[in-house]
Amino acid sequence: MLNKAEQQLAILCGSERHIQNRQNGKDYHKVNFTNDINGIAAEIAVAKYCNRFPDLSIGPQRGGADLKIAGKTVDVKTTGKNPGYLQASLNKTLDDSDVYLLVTADFPTFTIQGGATNHQLLNKTTIKDTGYGKKYTLEQSQLSSLPHLFKKKGPLPW
Repeated sequence: MLNKAEQQLAILCGSERHIQNRQNGKDYHKVNFTNDINGIAAEIAVAKYCNRFPDLSIGPQRGGADLKIAGKTVDVKTTGKNPGYLQASLNKTLDDSDVYLLVTADFPTFTIQGGATNHQLLNKTTIKDTGYGKKYTLEQSQLSSLPHLFKKKGPLPW
């Protein structure tokens, strides 16, 4: 669960990212700030769990990672549905991130459900349309735990 300061930070950064994205023509049709706020809040939650500092930048970004854990780049994906899908757009490449994590959101509570490596998620066998167009898609039940993703036995590297 995010504390009050983390919640306020997520609301501020998420709102600013939403405005920036609309100004740049990305997601111009979206009028709801919720996805952007939940997205940065999930990044904050993962960073907090892994004892890292989140990337709070607002400016234009082209895909890529949200943070680095144990030497691997990580892209945090968020959904309000539980169970949910770990999804990435078809324009993602193997170089964009090493690991993709799924976080379920019920603001201010965020739960890391698991994840997949770039090779597990970004391949033609995972392309599905769940009602929002074709995307790389894994069901929550198919995800690996964080220790498995970061190949760590015993205590995690954070």
